[in-house]
Amino acid sequence: MAISKKGLRTIIVNDKKYHWKFNEKVFIVPSENEDNLLIVDFGWYDVLEPSRKNAQIDFYPKIATPKFVERSILFAVDNEWNEEIMELKYREGNYSLIK
Repeated sequence: MAISKKGLRTIIVNDKKYHWKFNEKVFIVPSENEDNLLIVDFGWYDVLEPSRKNAQIDFYPKIATPKFVERSILFAVDNEWNEEIMELKYREGNYSLIK
């Protein structure tokens, strides 16, 4: 499952090139196998959405940074992300596998 190329950023982790983008979750694909997809949910929501008007911002990080993407890739690779779709949840500084 490939992601749209519009808005992709590039990052190199352990000499491998990946492309990533943020759209409520972080979507990451290795450049050499775009069918391989990593999805990282860190709890982000639009704080300007009317239903969230008075909600306390409780997700971290507040934005998707290259450092966060790098740590997510390293966690996924350590947990045998290879030829498949992997989804991670990141809460309170810890990753967990969703599928």
